[in-house]
Amino acid sequence: MRTRVSQVTFTRPFMLPGFDGPHEPGSFEVRTDEERLDTTVEAWLRMRTSVLIVDKGLTQAWPVTPLDLEAAIATDRGSEPPK
Repeated sequence: MRTRVSQVTFTRPFMLPGFDGPHEPGSFEVRTDEERLDTTVEAWLRMRTSVLIVDKGLTQAWPVTPLDLEAAIATDRGSEPPK
């Protein structure tokens, strides 16, 4: 198992599936857990992706699909979300 860590910055309030309402903009850590496949070439299977959301002093790893995350980023940037 390995975890890839990246950052995403939202410049405007944003929504992800399951949110009750928009979350304040800011920079957030994105973690993607992957499991190595048992093959002759190196290959990894994405197991889960989550965004670390801090709200009222609590940090939560919010599960999100890569497509939903890309759609939220595209909306923030004012471009067309992926289909």
